[in-house]
Amino acid sequence: MARRVAVVGAGMTRFVRRAQETGKELAWEASREALASCELPLDRIDAVCLTSAPDAFDGVHMKGEYLSDGAGAFGRPFIRTYVGGGSGVFTAIQAFYTVASGMADVVLAVAEEKMSSTQPHPQGAFLTIFDNILERPLGPNLLWIFALEMNRYMTVHGIDKRDIAAVAVKNKRNAADHPAALLGQADITIEDVLASETLAWPVQRLDVSPISDGAVAIVVASEEAAKQITSDPIWIQGVGWNLDTAYWTNRDLVFPEYVANAARMAYGMAGVTEPRKQIHVAEPYDPFDYKELHHLEGLLLFDKGKAPEAARDGVLDRKGDLPSCPSGGLLGVGNPIAAAGLMKIAELFWQLRGEAGARQVPGTPERGVAQAWGDLMQVGTVVVMGREGPPTTATQLETPPAATPATSLSDAEFRSATGAVEDEIGARYAWDAGVAIGRFLDGLRQGKILGRECRVCHRVLVPPRMFCERDFRGTDAWVQVEHTGVVQTFSICNVRWDMQPLDEPELPAVIAIDGSDGGFLHTLGEIEPDEIRIGMKVEAVWKPVSERTGSILDIAYFRPRQGDRASGSPPGRDAS
Repeated sequence: MARRVAVVGAGMTRFVRRAQETGKELAWEASREALASCELPLDRIDAVCLTSAPDAFDGVHMKGEYLSDGAGAFGRPFIRTYVGGGSGVFTAIQAFYTVASGMADVVLAVAEEKMSSTQPHPQGAFLTIFDNILERPLGPNLLWIFALEMNRYMTVHGIDKRDIAAVAVKNKRNAADHPAALLGQADITIEDVLASETLAWPVQRLDVSPISDGAVAIVVASEEAAKQITSDPIWIQGVGWNLDTAYWTNRDLVFPEYVANAARMAYGMAGVTEPRKQIHVAEPYDPFDYKELHHLEGLLLFDKGKAPEAARDGVLDRKGDLPSCPSGGLLGVGNPIAAAGLMKIAELFWQLRGEAGARQVPGTPERGVAQAWGDLMQVGTVVVMGREGPPTTATQLETPPAATPATSLSDAEFRSATGAVEDEIGARYAWDAGVAIGRFLDGLRQGKILGRECRVCHRVLVPPRMFCERDFRGTDAWVQVEHTGVVQTFSICNVRWDMQPLDEPELPAVIAIDGSDGGFLHTLGEIEPDEIRIGMKVEAVWKPVSERTGSILDIAYFRPRQGDRASGSPPGRDAS
């Protein structure tokens, strides 16, 4: 039988843009503060679990080993995990099962992120998450996928953009009370959010969390060790994680099923049968304001499409019926990817102990849920934490406890700093397309769109694959499908991946291909931005035969089919 596991300490650096401290130093500061918070020397730590997001942020391969010294791992069992933005919560899960299994009694879990080293913008590291054969040739922007999902979510449920903007306002106001916050703003309004620059419609600048550097650490202990360390442990009652398919254009983006699956797993372990009644504080992942709402629904705390009403009506406020991101979340405190996830765990620890200072929620919360998400909208990680008794702290403490403030540098200050180092790694790649995609690309050269059929689940898979990920068996036959389709969702993108403005907006869309059960990402043409709408019927426009090379770009773009141009603005367009 698994042992009970508790969080007994936590520490956090300030989240800043371009921290002068190295990644190792940020990890060390957070680890030192976590140990100090529960008065533990490093020699009480049996193992270290660390996470950090893409190596491309730092340009250091095997970044886990690079950071290990700063995380206290010298001479100890050590493991680094990475599941995209879900990593911060997952490293707490990893520490949990390391202790629950009996492999260790006390584990230090550390999450570090230094985004600002990537030049000219950290999105450069994220461009590599797109499919290297079918999507990257389109020149995608990371904002595309969030804008596409947000548009789908808003349109299907008829959501007013003002209700989404309320989340950004709530979190930035909450962060004004956080000693580690980058972007707290006590006086921000919904009008400020709606008036901010549109990056990729419907995503505006103040809908987005800021680039940040920072680190967080927690100390996780077995029941026996926890009771020796503190009189006020906070128990990890349930954990869950789930992975959806990487074929993100093959699923409806309106509901995060991967979060719901992870939540069911965690709630089942924690004995939570009525989440809305049994969860008293929530820290969902909020890199964009709509994602907090999306994730609250995935956490089964609200019915589908109903979380925006809760934001509008104040239910999610710090003093509301279900406080959500009372810390200020990623939108206000900052978003150093992996560290932001572990911050969620640390914040629940402080809230449930009554130690969150000015950001403490009213009453005596007994149970909370933390969640993080990552990659191409497919990773769900969830942790349920609880007190199981009244708080024992006699005084209100302010946390993080005496964390050393990280030093922020502007670009100009960085370049004039002694020892500043800039480097450009020259690397080229050549990829094999594989059997399925190879034939798909050859079909494009011939002006055909090909899929593969699975005769068990009766799906025609586009893009094609030689196996069905649902049935985990080989697909059965090639099928030529139509070169027409329907716009599932779209965006109007005004900036490049490095946030520089575009002369003409890009019009990415997810196209559901007729005759198939899937579709793919492409761009729209021969249409004005204000004419596009979800549900529009479109057709492929092929390059001349002499210009086709066997690439996704052999389709120049998709255009509206005759008689299917929209009149007026799409639903909700005027909301921003």
